[in-house]
Amino acid sequence: MVAIFVAFMFLSLVLTDLGVQKWTARQTARSTARTASEAVIGGEVLWNVPDGVHLSDVHTWFRPDPTGGLEIGADTLITHAIGAIRRIVLPKPGDQVSAGQPLFRLEQEGLSLTVLSTITGKVMAVNSRLQNQPALMNSDPYGRGWICRVTPTTVGAVTPNVRFGEKAMIWLESEFNRLREFLSVQISPEFALGATSQDGGLPASGCLCELDKAAWSAFETEFLRRK
Repeated sequence: MVAIFVAFMFLSLVLTDLGVQKWTARQTARSTARTASEAVIGGEVLWNVPDGVHLSDVHTWFRPDPTGGLEIGADTLITHAIGAIRRIVLPKPGDQVSAGQPLFRLEQEGLSLTVLSTITGKVMAVNSRLQNQPALMNSDPYGRGWICRVTPTTVGAVTPNVRFGEKAMIWLESEFNRLREFLSVQISPEFALGATSQDGGLPASGCLCELDKAAWSAFETEFLRRK
């Protein structure tokens, strides 16, 4: 009888714990949904990440391609911070790229950001439409705004610290908050309002355009380089 009672109590504790976990998950999901709804600027949910997309710690994303390679692009922190991208310098098909080395460059009014690869491999294709339509990176960063497709060429070709699903969304939200703090340091208080939205203090689209070349370099170091 004692054994049965102990077993019953253990089962009850397990079921209670599962109930608490489910309740916590529901509360987290509701909180995330509310937060995301508050982050809609111009119809864009800033830290929404589509299914199947993995985010790297240097703000590029990748997802498996039907050909066996990886489709790569820039996440919304980059595209939102720059705003209307003027020019994209793409890699070339056939290029060999290495994790931690430059992959593509984004240019805006004489300023630029160099984005590093998180994959060691061979460039199989590039999104040539971006040459004439760089705005695709802003309007559809995880879709038609993709940059290139790379086939990994070594074991362990993808750098660690990648995130997907809810973890990716939570991390990207924290990075937008970190961007807000970065802006407050880089610009004087009288211009701070121009670089952040008035409701909630979220960074405004094109906030980097308020900054000089030195600040763009600081942004690269702070957000586009592995720690």
